[in-house]
Amino acid sequence: MVGEVNKIIFNMLISGRGVYMPQIGTLYIERQGARKISEHRLLSPRNVVRFTTQEQAPSLVDEIVKIASCERAQAEDIYSRWLAKTQEGNTVTIESIGKLTDKSFAAEESFKKTINPEGVKTIIVRRRRKSHTWLFILSGVCVVIALGILAYLLWGESPSAPQPAATPVTPPVTQTEVVAEPTDSLTTTAQATGETTEQASAQPAEVAAPESKEYAHYVVMGIFANEDNAKRAAEQVASKIKDADCTILPFKNKHMVTVFGCDSRADCNTFAASYRDIYPDLWIYDKK
Repeated sequence: MVGEVNKIIFNMLISGRGVYMPQIGTLYIERQGARKISEHRLLSPRNVVRFTTQEQAPSLVDEIVKIASCERAQAEDIYSRWLAKTQEGNTVTIESIGKLTDKSFAAEESFKKTINPEGVKTIIVRRRRKSHTWLFILSGVCVVIALGILAYLLWGESPSAPQPAATPVTPPVTQTEVVAEPTDSLTTTAQATGETTEQASAQPAEVAAPESKEYAHYVVMGIFANEDNAKRAAEQVASKIKDADCTILPFKNKHMVTVFGCDSRADCNTFAASYRDIYPDLWIYDKK
């Protein structure tokens, strides 16, 4: 009978439920983490049997009733006889499990192996030597970045700096003094005049900002910080859009190139939509 009750206690413990023994207390298994036992040694995580006087698990009497299929009074009698045979003074000996003395439980080695199938190991902790490799890597990265910034400042070109406008240079007409007979002076003058006319016609005509009436709405091609750039943009628009009315208007200390002006915003929208295949960024400016 004692062996059967011990087996019930054994099964209740390894199942993780624990067991409450009336008039004694509760035995249960607790999972403990790694514990430091010395400066360089750790005890690996393990399962241990804990005891408490509080009722924190199923009752052993109820388990006997369930397994033996008997009345509770009969189960209590079985428990009382088991306790009388296993208890000596303040010590209760549970075979194959361990001994409970006062409030301290000492598990047998065989039961420790049962609840710790992988065993309890002692882990030796070795301190790693401090490595300063990361410091060298960080220093190298900082040096590379500093060299890159220095090279950019010395030889780099700021992308935000406005580029100087390319102004077409017209070669001066060299006048050569011609000494000829009076009869040839008219011919020489005509030839010089013809050469001057051809050179003048070969030079590209600059698009000046026309003086026109002010409109309520404008179709804007772009805004330029440099007036020469604005004039050059107006020339390009005039060459691509025949009916463009290019105007350069001041806008916040800059130069705004408009290609069409009208008091009707709808007409401006129609004009912009007609030429967005050439200039996709056309937009409407409402002059206030």
